[in-house]
Amino acid sequence: MTATLHTAGHLNTMGLPVVSFTHIEEAAASAARAIRNVALFAVAPFIGLVYALAMPLVGLGMLVWIGASAIAHSAATRTALTSVRNVALFVASPLIGLVYALALPLVGIVLIAQTAYQAYRVRVLVE
Repeated sequence: MTATLHTAGHLNTMGLPVVSFTHIEEAAASAARAIRNVALFAVAPFIGLVYALAMPLVGLGMLVWIGASAIAHSAATRTALTSVRNVALFVASPLIGLVYALALPLVGIVLIAQTAYQAYRVRVLVE
């Protein structure tokens, strides 16, 4: 069961007139709109300043983006980047080899231990 309150223009059960609060609600909404408008009016110069200060940075960013995109799609850039990658790998190859030389014996020991454990489990389950 739901209870609803229908009081607009009616008398309540005690015979007293119903007081309408709609004018108070409208005044509160109007005051809230006015406060919001005053706040936006006060903050608007600062928002404009932020836009004015950010615009050169946005323009520079777009210029860099468009330039980098044009450079990235040229064949000379691909050749240059391939050469740089090859030189970097050539310089890094001794370090990569050292990491492999240090890590692979440990990997081998782990693989041997895993194989031994699997063989042990099969033998234990069979017996």
